[in-house]
Formats: sequence, C-alpha cells, structure tokens
Amino acid sequence: MTSPAADRAIARPPIRKMPRVWGAVVGVAVVFALIVVAWLLVNLQAAAVFMAIPALVPLGLVLTAVWWLDRWEPEPRILLALALLYGAGASVVGTYITGNFMLDVASRHLSTQGQVDSFSVLVQGPVTEELVKGIGLLLIVLIARREFNGPVDGFIYAAMIGAGFAFTENIIYFANSGGTGLEFVWLLVVRGILSPFAHVLFTGLTGMALGWATRRGGALRLTGAFVAGLIGAVIAHAFWNGGSVIVLPLLGVDPSNPFGWIIFYAVVQVPVFLATAWLLLRLVDDDRARTAHRLSEYERAGWFTPGEVKMLVDWDTRVRALRWARGQGRQVHHALSSFIVEATRLAYARERASVNKRDPDRRVVEREHLEQVRYWRERLRTSTARGGAGVPARTAGRPDGAGGHAAHGTTDGSAGHR
Repeated sequence: MTSPAADRAIARPPIRKMPRVWGAVVGVAVVFALIVVAWLLVNLQAAAVFMAIPALVPLGLVLTAVWWLDRWEPEPRILLALALLYGAGASVVGTYITGNFMLDVASRHLSTQGQVDSFSVLVQGPVTEELVKGIGLLLIVLIARREFNGPVDGFIYAAMIGAGFAFTENIIYFANSGGTGLEFVWLLVVRGILSPFAHVLFTGLTGMALGWATRRGGALRLTGAFVAGLIGAVIAHAFWNGGSVIVLPLLGVDPSNPFGWIIFYAVVQVPVFLATAWLLLRLVDDDRARTAHRLSEYERAGWFTPGEVKMLVDWDTRVRALRWARGQGRQVHHALSSFIVEATRLAYARERASVNKRDPDRRVVEREHLEQVRYWRERLRTSTARGGAGVPARTAGRPDGAGGHAAHGTTDGSAGHR
C-alpha cells in the first residue's frame, strides 16, 4: 500500500471536458435520427423493424473493420457516435430533400423516363449523397479539428458516416423488396455481404483528403482538399453504379447479362477494395513512423525512457504489454492503456504543432498531454507496486519500460519546437 502522501503526489491533472459544442451537435444528430426512425415506421411500418435485423449484418462488418483500423490512436467515442448518427439520420434527410429537388429539375429538361432514371443513378444519387455525407465530415473537422489527425482518421470518420447511411438505406431496400423471396435474398447478398463497404469507400475519399489537409493546416488547403475529395467520391460512386455499362463490353460481356454485375464486381470492385485496404495499411504504418519520430524527440528531452518509446511505437511490444497488464488486474491494465493513449495523442499533438506553428494553444495542449502521461506513468508504477509486480523487460520493452521513471524535460513542459 502507498501512503496518503504518495497518493496526493500523483493527483490527477484536470480532466479535459468534452466541448459543449460536441454535445450540442450530437443532440441535433439524435433529433435527425429520430425523424428518420419516425419516417421509416410511418412509411414501412413493421417492415422497418424487421428489416433492421438483416441491415445489422453489413453495419457490424463495417464497425468491426473501423475498430481494427482505429486501434493505434482511438478516436473519441462521442465523435464516432456522432458520425454514425449523422450518417443514419441527417445525411438521409439531406439526401432526400436535395435528391428530390434535383430529380424535379431534371425531369423538366429530360424527354424520357429512361433519361431521368439514368440521371438518378449516375448524377443525382452520387452527387447528393456524397455532398451531404461530406458535409458531415466537414462538420467534424470544424468542431474537433485536433481529433482529425491525418488520412486514417478521416477515413475512420467517413466509414462511420457511410455505415450509418448504408444502414438506413438497407432497411428501405430490404423492406421494399417484401422481405422474402429471391429479390430480398439477392439484395441481402449484394448489399450485406458482397459490398458492405461501398459507401465507406466513396466517402472515405473525402475523409482522407480532409485528413491530409488538416495535417498541413490552412483554410484554403482544407477547402481545396474537400472539393477534390468530394469530386473523387462522386466519380467513384457514379462508376460503381453504372460502370458495368462501360467495363463489360470491353470484356466482351453484354451488360444485360444476368451475371454481368458479378463479373463487374470481380473485375473492378474487388481489386478496388483490396487496393484501398493496402493503402490504409500503408497509412497506418506512416502514422506509427510519425509517432516514433515525435516520441523520440521527447525521449531525447528526458520525458520518456528508451524502453517506454519502444513499447509505445512497436505494435507487437505494445500488444504484449497490454496482455501482461490485463493479467495483473483491471487497475494496471487501465493505467497502461491510458498511458499508451495519452503518449500517442502527445505525439500527434506535436506533429500538428510542428506543422502549424501559429497555433497559440499548441504549447498548452502539449503540456496537458505531458501531465496526463506523467500521471498515468505514476499510476502504473504504484499499481504494479501494490500488486508486487513489475513490468518484465520482454513484455513492455524494459529494463525501464512503462511504469519506469523518466527525467522531466524542459521547464515549460515541452521538448522544444523547431
């Protein structure tokens, strides 16, 4: 047991409160989601409830992928919930309003119903859906820019918005199919199993573009990236909807062939998915390299030991350390996981500060993270001392890994900004 004096010595720094604007925006998103729920119940009645069950299949696949991708530097859960709610509610309402307006205008200028249908698939749908989903991403950037750390984060928020939108859309499609028979089975296979990541991939282009821009700073760069990402998302969406008409004849296949979509899926959509997955893995590796570079600066300034840095930047060592901590009890595991999260956020904060040196709050944010790191390091040390355990070198990168003592750096709480 440690003495009361020791406990007072590691009093926790002030907890960072959730900005009020986050709660306000989430509240608005909840209202829009409830509007969509009411609309579904009024128009689809019991089918809306029953068809929500199969719609959970693709949603679960996307959420699992997001969790896996988000492990290195987890995003605030409240913002992930906001993105999901926005996708399932506000983006559906916005798309419905703008989509009907575009179709009404188009129907006055197009001569046949076939032209209107083609316009709906190739123009109206991609433009309105990607624009409204993209606005949701822009909203997150505006209210939580410090949490939007690069292309991977942008893709994660885009995936949540896309997953929410697809969830509501799938309920509508499944319910309109009657919920039974061959049409429903085909829709479930195509939308729920073969292409659950379609909306994720489209909106992900906008998200990655915004993430790239936030890493570099500047309103002009952010605006340009949003427009470029949105154009890419619209083109990708339109090609997904109607690209088979172009691709299949090149392969000698009649577009009216009942198996044409499967061929297009195998030749185009699967490679696109695999290429996107490969790109995301490379981007995650880049984030790890940036984390290692920034934490090594703090190591040289005395804020981290070499063992701590190794544990923080090497994924396998980090996993082994967390596994070890889990075996030591809840307090040890919580202290180590919090230490890892705060140290990683510190590295991202320094990366932002190195790019945007005009940010007046960059030193304050850095000191906040440093105090949190120091607090959780000490909590980890005292927790392991109470249990009579130490973090083994082979597990946490010691001899003086997590839970060890690091000298304190410069007196202003920084590693020095270059």
